[in-house]
Amino acid sequence: MNEKVLTFRGHLGELRRALIYSSIALVICFIVGVIFSDYIDKALRLPIKDMLPEGNEDPVYLGIFEPIFYRLKLGLIGGIFAASPIVFSQLWWFISPGLYPKERRMALPFIIVATMFFLGGAAFCYFIVLPKAAAFSIGQMAENTRIILSLQMYLSNAAMFILAFGLVFETPVMVFLICWIGLVTPKTLARYRKYVLLGSFVVAAILTPTPDAVNQSIMALPIYILYELGMLTARLMIRKRQKAEAKNND
Repeated sequence: MNEKVLTFRGHLGELRRALIYSSIALVICFIVGVIFSDYIDKALRLPIKDMLPEGNEDPVYLGIFEPIFYRLKLGLIGGIFAASPIVFSQLWWFISPGLYPKERRMALPFIIVATMFFLGGAAFCYFIVLPKAAAFSIGQMAENTRIILSLQMYLSNAAMFILAFGLVFETPVMVFLICWIGLVTPKTLARYRKYVLLGSFVVAAILTPTPDAVNQSIMALPIYILYELGMLTARLMIRKRQKAEAKNND
């Protein structure tokens, strides 16, 4: 294997470099996000559009400085998603010295796949989970009550859901990586299937606002399937690597 040998201090230097580049990308994308924060605001409000009872539609700020912090948070959310390809590219750059030269060429596919899964998880939450969560919560309103929609609080809740699902959908990528770099084997991970399935339902129970088993299953099963997908991909790529090694040794 023609890999770059690094000392512990060298690894820390490489990690520092990756963190610096990722931070710079986040800051730049954050500034762009603040500039386009009005569009992000409109997009975040779409899942609850026309859901609120009559007389509850107008959102409010609960403090004099909330408009500023709200706009900054919108920029941060937009910046995280815009900078995600660069963050994933730095992650690949950090682990690539331990790979074969041919394997390092997988950089672009890795960045594309990781970004797609991250954005896919966010989209899954935005179009499916968030509207269901809002509808269920509004349905619990007692009679003769009204909702005062705080933009700051709604943003915090919506961002938490969206980012959480974006990270959850990175499961196959993370499973593939830890197998690929040799931390664990797919066979070892397979032994923990039942625990992963149980953990998927625990995560779904936390992230899903509705208590019924059907909606929890809708959330839990994709998590488990993504785990299996990561193991399957790792198995296939490891077998391909072993065949290449056997061929080179012959």
